[in-house]
Amino acid sequence: MICFTGDGSFQMNIQELATLADLDLNITVILFNNRHLGLVRQQQELFYRGTIMASRFHRHIDFAAIGRDFGIEGHLVGKEVDPMPVLKAVLRGKDPRIVDLRINAAYNVYPMVPPGAANSDTIGGDMDG
Repeated sequence: MICFTGDGSFQMNIQELATLADLDLNITVILFNNRHLGLVRQQQELFYRGTIMASRFHRHIDFAAIGRDFGIEGHLVGKEVDPMPVLKAVLRGKDPRIVDLRINAAYNVYPMVPPGAANSDTIGGDMDG
């Protein structure tokens, strides 16, 4: 099983690393680490005149190291490392694994729903196919 997550949501659920380790689950966590609450930052840029407030992490957290502290195999992949060999290796594993994949902080995620809008008002993605 593969869990794709961002660094903000991962921090909100970090206690589940204990469950992952204790049950020795065959789950690979691919963590897209942009050092922000990415969707919050994106909304602040798009809908609040670029006013960034409380959505950027000034510390560079090594989530792979945190995983190792829980007894979980952890890999840090920055822009200087080709991610494909790391991903191929961890996806062959049977134990819990975390890949802390550093990505550009300016990347946006679409589709998204603007603040206060209905799901039918989604922007930035072809929802018909």
